[in-house]
Amino acid sequence: MRITSIDIVGYGKWSDAHFNHISDFQVIFGENEAGKSTIMAFIHSILFGFPTRQQSIPRMEPKNGGPYGGRLTLEDTPMGKVIVERLKGKATGDVRIYYGDGQVAGEEKLTEIIGEIDRNTFEAIFSFDIHGLQNIHQWKKKEFERYLLATGTTGSDALLKTAEILQKKLEALFKPSGRNPAINQQLKKVKDSQLAFQEAKKQNAKYELLLVGKEEERARQTELQEEKTAIRVELDTLNTLLDLWPIYQEWKALSEKAVPLTEATFPPDGIIRLEHLQLREKEWQNQLIQLEERQKNLINKNNFEHTAFFAENEAEITYLIETYGAYNERELQQKSLEKEIKYYQTDAKQTPMKWTKELDQKVLRIKELEQINKQQQHDIQLELKLTQESEEKLQQKIDKIETNMWDNKRFQQEKEKINSKEKTPGTKSIVAVGIFLVALVVLVIFQSIWSVAVVFLVALISVYLLVLTKTPAPSSNQQILAFLEQQKIRQEWQQLLSEMDIIASQIAQLEERQSRINKSQYDYQSELNHLFDTLAINELPDENWEAIVQTYKEHSEKNQLAAELTLKLEPLAEKQHSYQLRLEKLAVPIEPTSIEEKISFLRQGLLYYRNNLTENAKLAEKMEQVTMQLNLVKQDLLLVKKEKSDLLEQAKVNNEDEFRVAAMRVKQEQQWRERLILLEAQLEPDKRLALSQFSAQEVIKEKELQLEEKLRKIELEQENIHASLAAKNHEIATLEEGGTFAALMQDFYSEKSKLQQMTREWTETKLALQILQETMRSLQEGKLPKTLALATDYFNHLTNGNYTKVYLQENRIQVESKQVVSFFPEELSQATKEQLYLAIRFALIDVIHKDFPLPIIIDDGFVHFDSARMVQMMQLLQKRKSTNQVIFFTCHQETRKYFSSEDIRVL
Repeated sequence: MRITSIDIVGYGKWSDAHFNHISDFQVIFGENEAGKSTIMAFIHSILFGFPTRQQSIPRMEPKNGGPYGGRLTLEDTPMGKVIVERLKGKATGDVRIYYGDGQVAGEEKLTEIIGEIDRNTFEAIFSFDIHGLQNIHQWKKKEFERYLLATGTTGSDALLKTAEILQKKLEALFKPSGRNPAINQQLKKVKDSQLAFQEAKKQNAKYELLLVGKEEERARQTELQEEKTAIRVELDTLNTLLDLWPIYQEWKALSEKAVPLTEATFPPDGIIRLEHLQLREKEWQNQLIQLEERQKNLINKNNFEHTAFFAENEAEITYLIETYGAYNERELQQKSLEKEIKYYQTDAKQTPMKWTKELDQKVLRIKELEQINKQQQHDIQLELKLTQESEEKLQQKIDKIETNMWDNKRFQQEKEKINSKEKTPGTKSIVAVGIFLVALVVLVIFQSIWSVAVVFLVALISVYLLVLTKTPAPSSNQQILAFLEQQKIRQEWQQLLSEMDIIASQIAQLEERQSRINKSQYDYQSELNHLFDTLAINELPDENWEAIVQTYKEHSEKNQLAAELTLKLEPLAEKQHSYQLRLEKLAVPIEPTSIEEKISFLRQGLLYYRNNLTENAKLAEKMEQVTMQLNLVKQDLLLVKKEKSDLLEQAKVNNEDEFRVAAMRVKQEQQWRERLILLEAQLEPDKRLALSQFSAQEVIKEKELQLEEKLRKIELEQENIHASLAAKNHEIATLEEGGTFAALMQDFYSEKSKLQQMTREWTETKLALQILQETMRSLQEGKLPKTLALATDYFNHLTNGNYTKVYLQENRIQVESKQVVSFFPEELSQATKEQLYLAIRFALIDVIHKDFPLPIIIDDGFVHFDSARMVQMMQLLQKRKSTNQVIFFTCHQETRKYFSSEDIRVL
């Protein structure tokens, strides 16, 4: 059962609230006082009724005085989809149930939807909060059995209430340490009256002795009476055994004979059936002899012995004679075609494929590719050879120049020396011009004699520097000439390198072209290989591939011609074969050596038959009738023989004599079995067992005499005791005539009688309670061990294997750790204790799930769990949602990560 919608009209703080599309694993999140516990209490109230004012559970009526109640939408119930509505009315509310088909029912149908379960049981198993997880140490075997019974059978509430009523009645009658119960008070009265009575009895010692003697003789008399009854029962048994002894002896003898008897395989009424079959067989044999004699006479009357054959097959014989000419013509055509086929198949080899126009086109395309590739290969090889020769010539020139050329390091050093010598005079000229310009600037600024003098002096210095700059420094002309020569060689070398790069580029282009040509050659070879593979030619293609393919084509064409001729030959051969089959099927009554002889016989015979047709018609008709009767008699005779053979086989014998012997044996065995069954009906199993303990009938008689003697002695002793008791009773009556003693005795026995009556009532009530408890235990037999086994599995999973067993010991729950150490629940940590309680709840849910597939409702039940335990708990709830809907109320943000966004409802 699943809750898919919650509609609150008015309950606690909620008014006109609607929660739709509740999933199989629904979390309802809200801060403290958001109304989570109120929604949980609302679900309880709708399913089981509003709490009455006498109960301690709050009714949660709206403070504003508005409407009170709401509805739940339930799916997957025994009634399908239903809406349960409970509104304010009587104490527990007025209920209406709306079915999917529009029908409306009252509260009496609610148990058909949720089952025979009350609110306390539902809250103890399916609905809980953190406080419900903290009382596991208080559970005892009684609580387990109560929950299992309360959820295990229809009408269990009545059984539980009756048990409670009987228990209260027992406690009202008697308590071991009580004072107010009726039996406790009556015991006190009996004890007081007994003390007064005993005090009075002490005054007469003889009275005491008489009572003791009386009780002893009564006890002895009872003992003797029981012994006497036992002896008489045994005597009756012995008398019965004596009467049954002859029957037992006969039964024993027949049993010994019947032991080796095998299972009867003889057919019922075998002899009668055999004689009947023999009579029928003789009758059919006589008829067979008569019919065979008549058949011989008719054959002798007919001059032409094959008249019946021609009469029966005249149409077929006519057809075969008329079509014989066509048969001969087809025979000539067939031989001609076979010679032609043989001619084509003589030199032709078998080819897997038929030659087609597409194959011709493919061969032509491959030839064209081959010619193009050969021409391109020739051209590229020639160009590549010429270019490589040019490259070799250039390389020789470069090598020759490099033998006379300086290396780069020396060339750079010489170049730097020459450049430095050219730069020095230029620098001095620049300095002289610079000084002169500075002097001119000073003259322009100051315009004085001293300025003129300074300018004049600077001019002289500048002239000197210029003259000095124009005078070249001595250097080596040979070095300059050598450098210029090397510079020219290097330029020529660089020119050759450039040409070499151009030739290398040309070679690369030619090699790229050659690569493309090689790829084209590979494609050509691949296509040629594919052609050979298609034709299933086992040879590898070479230069002579055209001849191989041409040979293959010639063989294929010959095979095709042979196949076409074979197709023409097949209908001819089929017609010839059909003609031959019809001729063979005709069963010609002679043995000629060829078809020509058969046709000649048929032609002559048919002519003779038609000439004598009128004369032989009547003989043929009679022959047909006799033949038909003869066949029927033979079939009947075979059938009779088959039935007789089956009869012998069923009896597992080889001939009729053995069959008769077996029949006599089976008849005798059957008589033994019938007699044995009759004897077993007269001898009950216990009687047979008792008789088997005696070896002979005399032993039984001897034991009977012994018991009769013992019985006589007991009766004599009983007579003596009876006389003694009469005397003692007279003396006791005489002593009890005193008034005080008699009153005390009467009072004691009166109170004792009242106590016995109360005790009898208590005993009857106790027996009724025990019977009821036994009935309840039988109703939930097997559930408690299964519950503990499931609880062990869940607890082992939740504690990650730290605890291996949950069991009841000393009427209390205990658990066993993997170190084989036992603990009571109160000895566990708070979180572990809560895990144990959850394991027991889930075990109870599994056991009763078939009858009560109700949702699990949890209100922040895991606040003491660490992250690892929370993960294990959520994984377990994820698995449970496939069998029970889970609704989880929480105010902790971290629990939201275990649910999808669609399954989270925020208040």
